[in-house]
Amino acid sequence: MTVEKRTDEQTRALALWDASNSKGASPEQGGIVPAGDGAQAPRGGSSLVAGLVICALGGVIAGYIPMLGCFAIGYGAAITLAARNPLQALATLACTLVPAAVVALVAQVATVPSVLVACVIGIGTAWATSRSRLSLSVSFALIGCGTLALIGVDAIQLQSMDSSIADMITQLVNEYAKSIGVASVSAVAQIESLRSVLQLYWPSAYLVVALAEYLCSLLGARASVRREGLRVSMPSLVDYDVPVWLVGVLVADILGFAAVSVVPQAYTNIVNMVSANLLVALRIAFAVQGFAIIAWLIRTRHVGAFAGACTIVAGLVLEDQFYVMTIVGLIDVWKNFRHLPRGVKTTIQSNTDQDQKSA
Repeated sequence: MTVEKRTDEQTRALALWDASNSKGASPEQGGIVPAGDGAQAPRGGSSLVAGLVICALGGVIAGYIPMLGCFAIGYGAAITLAARNPLQALATLACTLVPAAVVALVAQVATVPSVLVACVIGIGTAWATSRSRLSLSVSFALIGCGTLALIGVDAIQLQSMDSSIADMITQLVNEYAKSIGVASVSAVAQIESLRSVLQLYWPSAYLVVALAEYLCSLLGARASVRREGLRVSMPSLVDYDVPVWLVGVLVADILGFAAVSVVPQAYTNIVNMVSANLLVALRIAFAVQGFAIIAWLIRTRHVGAFAGACTIVAGLVLEDQFYVMTIVGLIDVWKNFRHLPRGVKTTIQSNTDQDQKSA
């Protein structure tokens, strides 16, 4: 009798267990859903609230260190924007921009508009990442718009104080000259050389800042995608390939340098500035292509971690001293070392025509 009683109790327990499992496996409760047209990609481990908290924390950090804040914003916004919900997108903007503005206003480490530009770069990068739209053109657009926004912010603020970027550069050089405190001929020549370089290449400083904020946002978004298991396609450095039209821009830029002597005197400084800063931007684009070839060689040759790191460091040194990676990236546009499928398009019509010809 005892055995039969225990058997009945076990049967009831197993029945209750099966019933609870069948309820927990329903689609509303987040159980296993068969793959099909109605199936959805699994969400990450963190909730919407956690993503918004990370975005708010990133906004607070951006008030002090914008680049570090961009990393946190990229991480958190990739979680909140993955659901493609307009309300969540508005919540992401509010939770990021409001703390960033308040902290920047109170701490006064950086100006509020420049901090907000950094936050928008982080959110834009995370949005493109969560939508699998982070192409080379989108990256260029984010960096370019960020650069122009940072320049515009400083120009408007300086104009409100009856100043300009040129006056700011002059003040910086004068402060540097006072800190040196040497009135020798060589020191004066060095200061004047620094003044001319800053007056010519100051837009590139904003480009470097926007590029750094974009890269930090991209690192945060990539870390979020991997950690949360989001099903999005991420671009790889190995597949980085600049468009051919950038070569035409490079040729036009070189012609702009050559045409300085022909341009009227009133426009000489503008042509020089545009050509010089455009050349800096093109150098960065082609240098990244050179490093993409190094990454491809490391992957295809199965190079170890230490040897791969040494190769990248050597590439950085060669690029800094002799522009080697820029030249390699420019040559790759023609040589196609990685054998990328450039300009190859296969359509249904072309396949049909080919079948008819073969028949």
